[in-house]
Amino acid sequence: MNWRSFFRKYVRIISINELFALSGQVAYYIILSFFPFVIFLLTLVGFLDISNVEFFDSFKFLLPAETIQMVETIVIEIFSVRSSPALLVLSMIGALWASLNGINALMRGAGKAYGLQETWSFFRLKLSALLFFVIVALAIVGSFLVLIFGQKLANIFVYLLGPDNIFPLIWQNLRLLIQFIFLIMIFILLNIIATHNKYPIRSYFAGSLFSAGGWIIISLAFAYYVNHFNSYTLAYGSIAGIIILLLWLYWSCVIFLLGSALNAALIDRAN
Repeated sequence: MNWRSFFRKYVRIISINELFALSGQVAYYIILSFFPFVIFLLTLVGFLDISNVEFFDSFKFLLPAETIQMVETIVIEIFSVRSSPALLVLSMIGALWASLNGINALMRGAGKAYGLQETWSFFRLKLSALLFFVIVALAIVGSFLVLIFGQKLANIFVYLLGPDNIFPLIWQNLRLLIQFIFLIMIFILLNIIATHNKYPIRSYFAGSLFSAGGWIIISLAFAYYVNHFNSYTLAYGSIAGIIILLLWLYWSCVIFLLGSALNAALIDRAN
């Protein structure tokens, strides 16, 4: 199969499985799970030596300012509301359920991109989504630990060698590389779970690399457009942050499913 035939095969996979329309369905479930997942992360991060401000600052290079501000405001309001322990437990159960639905939607979308029929039972799907949820949450906390350690190391170098040493600059670039590698690992894991580990791990790398790189490029481009042209704020007013978040989530789902379709096309080409 030459590259022209491969490209036609890739476009056919996208068209037959209606991945752009499917991304809208997945984004709907993801928006339900987005805030519960952020709240869960903040709860875990609360055990570390990192403030909410530092937590949200780490995402500012990816998300537009309006979205970051809206998410931060909503999360702070949720944490500031006092409720009974029973209501808090019920809220956490509902938040976990919404997050699992979002993960299941992503897995179904990726499975459809591979052309696979779902064979797992309802409870097995929920357990696999819960496993992915816990692994991702712990991995994010672990990445924060690495970033915190690196920042403290950079501060030590500044103290010992002065502000003109090169390590802080190296660390800023290394920090982006760590987050990029983390994204690739997350996409590989999600593809493995979505296909029930049907293919070798190396089969998921190309599409996961495409998804991670494309996700960062689209996020940066989207943030640049919104922050500099500001047309969404003029058109939608105070709900601009919500519109921006929805669009960002939709295109994030598109990029992920396109990466899964790329893996499927490469697997078909190798057979």
